[in-house]
Amino acid sequence: MAEERDTRLLQIESMIRRLLRRKADVHLGNALEKVHPAEAAHIFRNLEPEERLQAFQVVANTEHRASILAESDVDIVREILEPMPDENIVSLLKEIEGDDVRYLLDTLSEERSGEVVKLLSADEPTSIEVLLAYDPETAGGIMTDAFVALSEEMSVEDAVTEVRKASEVDYVFYVYVVDEYKKLRGVISLRELMLSQPSQELSDIMTSNVWFVNVHADQEHVSRLVSRYNILAIPVVDDAGVLAGIVTVDDVIDVLRKEATEDMLKMAGTHAEEITDLTARRMAWVRFPWLFVSWLGGIVAASLIGLFEEDIRRVIALTAFMPVIIGMAGNVGTQSATIIVRGLATGRVNPNAWMRVVYKQLIAGLILGVAYGILLGILAVFQFRSVAYLGMVVGLSIAITMTLAGLLSSFLPLLLHRLRFDPAVATGPFVTTGVDIIGIFIYFSIARLLLA
Repeated sequence: MAEERDTRLLQIESMIRRLLRRKADVHLGNALEKVHPAEAAHIFRNLEPEERLQAFQVVANTEHRASILAESDVDIVREILEPMPDENIVSLLKEIEGDDVRYLLDTLSEERSGEVVKLLSADEPTSIEVLLAYDPETAGGIMTDAFVALSEEMSVEDAVTEVRKASEVDYVFYVYVVDEYKKLRGVISLRELMLSQPSQELSDIMTSNVWFVNVHADQEHVSRLVSRYNILAIPVVDDAGVLAGIVTVDDVIDVLRKEATEDMLKMAGTHAEEITDLTARRMAWVRFPWLFVSWLGGIVAASLIGLFEEDIRRVIALTAFMPVIIGMAGNVGTQSATIIVRGLATGRVNPNAWMRVVYKQLIAGLILGVAYGILLGILAVFQFRSVAYLGMVVGLSIAITMTLAGLLSSFLPLLLHRLRFDPAVATGPFVTTGVDIIGIFIYFSIARLLLA
């Protein structure tokens, strides 16, 4: 099924390119309006800037144009919106929901965004300004204000009538029940609503035990709740308990994808902007500090090797096994750190149970270290028969180094999390550099002890 979709997208993209070359604007506009906004955004990603602008301009349906932008990458949105008059941007923003409005506005400069908001607020004086008041990485920043909220005293029959009127609300998964002060009291699924007696009041059929979040809750916390309890939307309340909006499952998917990408890139010593719109010079500057950590670690490792120069000169065979010992320990460290970082991000790793988490990674490193220590030790004995105890040196070194790599790479992210630093920065340069230094020191120390 996925292959069929990919083939279809390639065919559509090929057709779009042909129409662009022929400058068949009418046919191009008709073709793009029949394509799902997410698919159009995917195709836009593969077009040249002039082609994107031309294709976007021939789409006549304003709502479809806005939806394509809402699905597009930040750099593409910025590229299309920057030359556009403020009035045209406002027309687009009126066609999409509040969270998508926030996304598009964030691509503009602060000054330009303020001007557009003034024009937009002239027609919608409350909702947009309220949404923009929240941090973009909080529940308030990603929520939508398009939801159905009804009084707890309303009858089921009247509630069904109100739901049918809510044509502008795209995601009517639930009906939220509020009191006279608009405070959240309960929730009713559409199924429950339709199967209840028409004369019943909403307060009689609602679920009062509702999962909800505060407007200031971190978006990762919101995503974990939606994912854990398999709900399609979660209500967002302000500090007074008043229902302010909802976060829908499609926004949660976007957050999870964004956070996963950020974590992976941080672990590699860079960030998400490098994928999209960083220049080569800026890209190099972003990477420089993290690579500097690796460079310093390499200098320290080289200095350690210098301390064991006499041992290396006596037993040249020691250098043959240094790459495999350091490499295996580094791999164990990267694996363990990745598991811990993602586990902390998704809530699967409990930082309060850190001893159990670290112990598990330590034992895993020990088992792997002993297994590969035996294999490498046997290989060293057969390959370098003339060097006594070399097999024992190599086997012990890789066993101890891989064990300590599991310990360091699991403990460091948990420690940073406890200190309220981003644990993703613990991997990459820090873990690999630390493991390299520890591995070299252990290897040559054991060699000096046993081969003296």
